[in-house]
Amino acid sequence: MYPFVVIGGLMTLTAVAAAVRRPGPAQLLALVLWAAYSVYEYYVANGTLCDANCNIRVDLILFIPLLAAATYLAFQQEPSIGATTVLYAICLGLVALGALMFGYPVAAVIAGVGALVVVGLGLKAQFARSKG
Repeated sequence: MYPFVVIGGLMTLTAVAAAVRRPGPAQLLALVLWAAYSVYEYYVANGTLCDANCNIRVDLILFIPLLAAATYLAFQQEPSIGATTVLYAICLGLVALGALMFGYPVAAVIAGVGALVVVGLGLKAQFARSKG
């Protein structure tokens, strides 16, 4: 399972390069998601989050589409504001759901409010772009 850690680390470095070259919300999101995924994979690989018998990786059904979408947006010349906003809202919503499931209601509320703020700011930016 350590190859997933290495791949995640390499993709994190790629996201860092994208964020340094063209800083923006999509690049920052890709960087944070790849870094979090690499840390998660490390803990799965060393047995902290999963014992040696966890061969079926259902968690990848959730992670791979989010990472692929974030990476795609990060490497676009002009990332779509709407797509970036939706991806931020989905990720913050998942953080809120996870925090609530693990018994952290304050963190869940903060992430949920953050998702709402991101949607509001995304709508504002979309309307400003369409007017100008």
